[in-house]
Order: sequence, then C-alpha cells, then structure tokens
Amino acid sequence: MFKKITLILMVALLPLFATAQTVKLGYINSQEVMMMMPEVNDVEKQLADFNEKNMKYLQDMEKEIQDKYAKYEQEKDNMTEAIRKVQEEELMGLQQRLQTTYQALQQEAQKKQVELLKPLQDKLMAAIESVSKKQGLTMVYDMMSGAVVYKSEAAIDITPAVKKELGIL
Repeated sequence: MFKKITLILMVALLPLFATAQTVKLGYINSQEVMMMMPEVNDVEKQLADFNEKNMKYLQDMEKEIQDKYAKYEQEKDNMTEAIRKVQEEELMGLQQRLQTTYQALQQEAQKKQVELLKPLQDKLMAAIESVSKKQGLTMVYDMMSGAVVYKSEAAIDITPAVKKELGIL
C-alpha cells in the first residue's frame, strides 16, 4: 500500500520536476577581458592620436592668448581707455573661447572613445552569450559593473510578483 501511494505521488509530482529550472549563474570580469583583447592597442593608439591633435590645437590657442596678453601688458599704458577696454574684452572672449573649446573637445574625446570601443564591446558580448549558452548558464554578472551581462530566456522576471506582493499592481 505504501509503495502504491509513493508511486502515485511520484507520478503526480513528475510534471513539477520536469518544469523545474536549474539555475546556473556565472560571472565575468569584463574589464580584464577587454584589456586583453588585441584590438585594444589599436583603439588606444587612435585615441592617443586624437587627443594629441586636440591638445596641440588647445596649446596653439593658449599661446595665441598669452602672446596677445603679453602685447596688451606692454602697450596698455599707452592705450586710451576705450582701446584698453576693447583689448580686455577681446582677451576675455579668447579665454572664454578656450574654455568652451576645451569642454567641447573633452566631450568629443568621450564620444570618440565610445565609438571606438563599441565594436570591441559587441564582440565581447557575443562571446559572453556564446559561452553562456554552451555552459547552460541562466545569468552572467559582470564583477566590475555589477550588471547582468547575459540572461537566458529561462530566466524568470519576478518584478510583477514583487509588485503584487507590495500591493503596487
């Protein structure tokens, strides 16, 4: 009798075990992997060249301002009030233009870095996805960012259940 009940329970519970998921988590240090990719050297060189050109441009602007300021300092005692005011406004305008240019070039450098790194990041993400699928992983976390970098279709989003539990739905 006991064996019969056990058999009936096992047959009844078998579908539950068949649908149960095995959760396999993985983690990666994406920054370490990225830095070891051979393409990084090319990206670093391109960024260095880009930044070097920008620095040269900024240095030329600074030199121009310094030269104009030195000339102003030499001649200011012989200038009329109106000319001195015009010269000072020109120098302030040049200084403002230098700061604006510096900020614009910083933004452009960040944009260039993102643009150059995108293909490497895409390649890394494809490799993470491939390895994750081969190893049957449900989710992979990046140790550096703490973000999920891969999740399988088998991963369960519990957001709706938590909202319901909190009475937010």
